[in-house]
Amino acid sequence: MALLMIPMTCFGSTLATSQPCQTPDDFVAATSPGHIMIGGLFAIHEKMLSSEDYPRRPEIQKCVGFEISIFLQALAMIHSIEMINNSPLLSGVTLGYEIYDTCTEVTVAMAAALRFLSKLNCSREMVEFKCDYSSYMPRVKAVIGAGYSEITMAVSRMLNLQLMPQVSYESTAEILSDKIRFPSFLRTVPSDFYQTKAMAHLIQKSGWNWIGIIATDDDYGRLALNTFAVQTTTNNVCIAFKEVLPAFLSDDTLEVRINETLEKIIAEAQVNVIVVFLRQSHVFNLFSKAIERNINKIWIASDNWSTATKITTIPNVKKIGKVVGFAFRRGNMSSFHSFLQNLHIFPSKNNKALHEYAMLLSACAQVEDNDLSQCIASYSQGTLAYKANEDIERNFSLRNDFLWDYTEPGLVHSIQLAVLALGYAIRDLCQARNCQNPYAFQPWEVLTHTSEKIPLQSFLFLALICRYLY
Repeated sequence: MALLMIPMTCFGSTLATSQPCQTPDDFVAATSPGHIMIGGLFAIHEKMLSSEDYPRRPEIQKCVGFEISIFLQALAMIHSIEMINNSPLLSGVTLGYEIYDTCTEVTVAMAAALRFLSKLNCSREMVEFKCDYSSYMPRVKAVIGAGYSEITMAVSRMLNLQLMPQVSYESTAEILSDKIRFPSFLRTVPSDFYQTKAMAHLIQKSGWNWIGIIATDDDYGRLALNTFAVQTTTNNVCIAFKEVLPAFLSDDTLEVRINETLEKIIAEAQVNVIVVFLRQSHVFNLFSKAIERNINKIWIASDNWSTATKITTIPNVKKIGKVVGFAFRRGNMSSFHSFLQNLHIFPSKNNKALHEYAMLLSACAQVEDNDLSQCIASYSQGTLAYKANEDIERNFSLRNDFLWDYTEPGLVHSIQLAVLALGYAIRDLCQARNCQNPYAFQPWEVLTHTSEKIPLQSFLFLALICRYLY
């Protein structure tokens, strides 16, 4: 009998007995039981906040900065699973889910991956899990996510241990296409190779031969920057500058680097076109400061932020210039729209993210819709104390259209494809098995069937489109 002993860091220390232990369960955003469990990874909060800049011992960290658009992506996964459960696709078999908030931190995502890989009915002793691996069966069969390539890569390396299928709805880094390094990784979006190639083609056809590039200092940003640089150079396009910003908002140097980047843009006055491979929150900060400095350019947006409603809420955003965005084709959104319209009656007992959203709405009950996003952002940063109104449900139901305005159809469609691909793969496996038994099949069997279904869907439904945004 083989035993595996996994030391649990608990985001704390067993030596510091005065500190409570922070476990992966603290980051569960939503959960629902089912015969077959699917994991989910979404960065519902934009960063983690420490009580000190340089803590002297491990401590519980708080996730702050509620991201409405990512919250909606988690809801899209829940809705897609509900659609399958309410259809005859898996007759008599239900899908459950366990969704984690990664807080845009690799360490949290890896803790969640450990949880996904933990054995069914695994006994916990002290700070160790002791499991019999002679008949190993992980608690989930597949994972949806993550969104950011940096986090996806770290999680994928762990899930590869059991060849557990990981289907990303947004991670486009070209390196993830390497099946030797990432054998269990799948996605419902094209890789950056195609996006950067389309960008290079647009720049050539538009006659823009002098450009700048801004990217994040992570696997997604560096790889996209390098691939794009090679493709534009072959088209005789000159790159005046390449600026790289810290990948995470929790990095203290981010504001300094944004200011330095803006100084570079001002200094390179002859550069009118800037390609931006950044996350939504980075672009929000960059544009807010650029408007203050009266910077007006043509900005080429990657899929990471091209459809982000958050960017359109920046005061005087039209002064930034013209934005050309690359995004993914959307599908039929009517069912998801109906789901959002009835969200106020959706039980929030096992959905921490939904409960937090309802509380934030209640705290911002007197705020007009135009300022609601900023109000939620302010209260969810952990710097303002608030007490929710008693009439939470009424405040919630009156703001249904607000969520719809923040929905990114391309990403919702991508998540729907990811869940459906898993659903059809599980259907194939369950035709000759009793899938009400959680031991009916292994995750690697789901991988085999899922990989047969995603490529066709990707080519049919996820062509890149270009449009003027503002």
